[in-house]
Amino acid sequence: MHRRIQLKKHLHRFASAEFGTLADLRESVRSSPPGILIVGCAEHDLAPDMLSFADPGQCTVVQNLAASIPRSDQPYDSTVAGIEYAIVLQRVREVIVCSHLCCRVVRYWMKQPILNGDSDPGCRFMANARRVVDRFYHYTTESERQTLMICEHTLYQLENLRSYPFIRNRLATGQLRLHGWVVDDRSARVLAYVPMSHQFVTIEKIAPRKRIS
Repeated sequence: MHRRIQLKKHLHRFASAEFGTLADLRESVRSSPPGILIVGCAEHDLAPDMLSFADPGQCTVVQNLAASIPRSDQPYDSTVAGIEYAIVLQRVREVIVCSHLCCRVVRYWMKQPILNGDSDPGCRFMANARRVVDRFYHYTTESERQTLMICEHTLYQLENLRSYPFIRNRLATGQLRLHGWVVDDRSARVLAYVPMSHQFVTIEKIAPRKRIS
């Protein structure tokens, strides 16, 4: 179940070259110091440890509600400060935005009235992922609806991440790679986003490709 989640093609535009593979992560975790940052959900205790090939403490971790990242035109907060510290000073090469399918934070946001504004992550979720799923997707159950919202929410956080100059500059020079993950809580399988096909697939299916160093 959930081995492949197909998303709408017209909602997001990412460059495939900016995304990394499982091989990239394995290479980065062997570097000294390890070069991986995980932005995870504070409600999912296991999210930062889903890198099964990494030992505890080898990855820099930033956690908050539903792995939410504000855009560059929104107030600078501790999440952005942690991300900037890891990328600029620790020089991590891989950034993983990691959500999970049974997120109770997202479940709570799904039940709230639609609001406008960027004052908190819940408002941003409702203005982006929730509106998009209810407008452009067909679903039959609340579980399917939540899965789609979590996947779309993850992609919006990647878009927000790319709005920062210190991110775009490193992506442009090949010094940084992005990863969008959704963890299936029941099976502990990691689904990774493939921008070329607009799908979340099991991470093992993301084939490595040659890169310019």
